[in-house]
Amino acid sequence: MLEFTGRILSIEPLIIEYPAGYKQGLEKLAQKDSLIVKIAPPRKLRTTGERSQNHHLNGHIQQICIETGNDFAAVKAVIKQMAVSMGYPFRTFRGMVIPYSEAESSVQECAMLIEAVHRLAAEEGILLKETEI
Repeated sequence: MLEFTGRILSIEPLIIEYPAGYKQGLEKLAQKDSLIVKIAPPRKLRTTGERSQNHHLNGHIQQICIETGNDFAAVKAVIKQMAVSMGYPFRTFRGMVIPYSEAESSVQECAMLIEAVHRLAAEEGILLKETEI
């Protein structure tokens, strides 16, 4: 699989400009009978590191785990299921909803997870600590 950010130069026929260094991989793929092609505008992925969206989300999950005695993975799974009802993206497998990993989430999608964690805390009567100064 190759993934890159390119530009559409022509629609009929479809001509895509790709970054240097992808020619060999694209030539190999072009030998296949058919391919799956997904075209979408680039997405800004969630922030990571100190004081990031990722840190905010996981810090709140840890607080809920401490307050409820539940496992981190279980609390995160509940939050993701809640976020699906808010528009968070998912896949289905065997009829089951599988929310995207937050590693795949955009800034807007991670904001949905944060809203879901805030809602869960409120429903459980948990006062979340937002930041330490």
